[in-house]
Amino acid sequence: MPALKEAGLMVLVSAGIVLGVAMIFRGAGAPAEPARAVMPGSAMLEFPEAGRHMVIAEQVISPRPVPGGRRDLPRLDLELTPNLRANIRGELVPLVEPSWTDWICKVLARGRGWTLGHVDIPTPGVYRLQGLPSPGAGDRGSGGSVVLAFSRPASPGRLLWLLLGFGGQIAFSARFLVQWLTSEKAGRCVIPRAFWYLSLFGGLMILAYAAYIRDPVFIAGYAPSSLIYIRNLVLLRREKADGAAGANGGRP
Repeated sequence: MPALKEAGLMVLVSAGIVLGVAMIFRGAGAPAEPARAVMPGSAMLEFPEAGRHMVIAEQVISPRPVPGGRRDLPRLDLELTPNLRANIRGELVPLVEPSWTDWICKVLARGRGWTLGHVDIPTPGVYRLQGLPSPGAGDRGSGGSVVLAFSRPASPGRLLWLLLGFGGQIAFSARFLVQWLTSEKAGRCVIPRAFWYLSLFGGLMILAYAAYIRDPVFIAGYAPSSLIYIRNLVLLRREKADGAAGANGGRP
């Protein structure tokens, strides 16, 4: 009966966590898609978040067949300005040369194409993007265009969150490798204590990343599971203490 009461209590607590998460993140939705534009030309882009945004050339569009199928990236002069009153151009937002953090963020975010750099958006709002072929570019890209994507904020802080999420996933997946190796060594199916530690810490890391990106699906999935991992560790600790007490003739 005590075990049944404890199981019922864990179910109620888990249901409360899921309900609380659903209420907190109600209507949060998926992260905003990157703002895209076709250059050369001009386009209006809406940035719902301030911060550093990566600029990625996703696709090169050629109006005529290219020998060998190769498509070179057109050289463009990009001007990004806030959209103010009619016929008034705001201060230019400079395009910063790409850095190693931009490249890593693009890889971790599964971005495709060329990393052109990043822009630091001071305030959310609508911006005007103007792209013209660079002077002296010659024939390169003269007859083509490119699809540009301004991704979500790619700050170093977001890079750390991405690494935390991937690290949690690696730890969470490594538990099966540990369990398999332990079982092979023992010659039978064994679930070692390290299995539950990896489950707990990996799950908490993924839970933290899910809370950062406001994903209610992963939060609802990993939050209740942490209680189960903790409970199994408590039971293992109690079993070890009872075994030690029995070996000492009942003395703790």
